[in-house]
Amino acid sequence: MIRYTLAVAWKDLLIVLKDKGALAVYFLMPLLFASLLGMAFGNAGNEERKIEIATLLVIRDSGSYGKMLADGLKKAEVLVIEETSDAALADQRVAKGDIPAALVIPADFSSRIDAGEPATITLIKDPTQQQAASIVAGIANQAMAEIGVLGELRYGIHAVLAQSPDYDKAPPELRQAVEAQTLGVIWTQVQRMRQNPVITVRDEAVAGAEELQPWDPITYYVPSFTVAFAFFLIGQMAGTLLREKEEGTFRRLMSSPMPRGAIIGGKMLAYVIVVFLQVIVLFGVGYALFKMPLGKAPLALLLLTVALALSSASMGMLLGALCRSSKHAERLGQVLGFVLLALGGSIFPLFRSEGLMGIVSRMTPSAWGIEGYMGLVADNWTLAQTAPNIAALLGFAIVFFGVAVWRFRFE
Repeated sequence: MIRYTLAVAWKDLLIVLKDKGALAVYFLMPLLFASLLGMAFGNAGNEERKIEIATLLVIRDSGSYGKMLADGLKKAEVLVIEETSDAALADQRVAKGDIPAALVIPADFSSRIDAGEPATITLIKDPTQQQAASIVAGIANQAMAEIGVLGELRYGIHAVLAQSPDYDKAPPELRQAVEAQTLGVIWTQVQRMRQNPVITVRDEAVAGAEELQPWDPITYYVPSFTVAFAFFLIGQMAGTLLREKEEGTFRRLMSSPMPRGAIIGGKMLAYVIVVFLQVIVLFGVGYALFKMPLGKAPLALLLLTVALALSSASMGMLLGALCRSSKHAERLGQVLGFVLLALGGSIFPLFRSEGLMGIVSRMTPSAWGIEGYMGLVADNWTLAQTAPNIAALLGFAIVFFGVAVWRFRFE
């Protein structure tokens, strides 16, 4: 029995592997769709794209605050600072569109802060690159606010100490040392308060709601299109079965001493192997090229793939039992493949929707397969968490196979 089953499976597997067009559909198409959609809706490999904005910096101030501001701007990862001493040249380069913005620190910047007077810097921006210029302005304002707090503290300390008797008669070096020491103590306390604020804001999800982690499109689209194209096999499986009937090959198999169960079992086994190959190839490419995780429950991944393969093969068997010709089966299989792709949630996770669409999506085997794979690779599901999805796919397989056996005509 086992020997006959393997022989039939090998024969059907060779038929599938010889069809180059079908192999491209089953392996290359899902990878292409998953890659394009994954890169369109997010970053492959779960890496954030680094934003860099070229910015000219004109420093006319020679004081300490001008140097502090320049150092702060250079530390900003978003800005790529290029220094120049010619403000007119900076204006020309921005006007030409070479760079989106330039910052000019005036000569009286430090002196005005020391005097407790308002200080400003100039932003020269390209009106055609408003978004980039706005980012530069936001970073400059943040750096200015930090320096403004420091300047106000230093000016306030000087103003308070100046009220002390004979303070102005003390040596300048002593006055500077006292003011610097006082500023250091206050600034240290300010930093401590920032790290341990008196009032904090704690964020939490709504009561009873599960907080979703940041979505990585690759961990959704690779599994979803793998599942979708696993069910594109049903048309070829049904078509091959009926074509053998039409050509008389199936009749010769029936006349041999080979058991009927071995014939059907072998055909199903061939397409179970193809689904396994799909999962191995597509998940392997997803891991190698896009750093897609494979989860922490390999047994659950294996059992889910077995259940998916059995569900797909049983559905192909059912289609072959219900259709009357190979062409009819192949066309209907293509239609069903696209229906399952849409309703199962390969483009959008409909199985997570509320209402009628969510219920309809849950009635397809694709939805249970996609949710199971996504839970394993994206949310690190355990075997216990994946068990309902495995059971649902096995349930679909049993129903499909039972109806197929009931309706199938060997003659």
